[in-house]
Amino acid sequence: MNSKKIFFVLSILGILVLMFIGTIKNYQTGTIKNIKISNSKTTILLKESEVELIIFDSNINLQKGDIIKFQGKSNIYKNKKQIIIDIIYKKL
Repeated sequence: MNSKKIFFVLSILGILVLMFIGTIKNYQTGTIKNIKISNSKTTILLKESEVELIIFDSNINLQKGDIIKFQGKSNIYKNKKQIIIDIIYKKL
């Protein structure tokens, strides 16, 4: 095999590895300390953190004390750290 073919195969393998790493979901867990539901969003505060969790879906069935697992994007709004939730569910 010549060096061009080796580098081509290694490049393809590298791209596949990067694509696999990009698809790994990084979930976090926490216990709900406070929950506020309004018309447009739900705000959750956790016992373990000062970060607010923001959900733009009003159809959630969570309450204070529930242990949740979530994934989202970090954000700063009015100098407060937030996580805009993509996926959230109650941990059993």
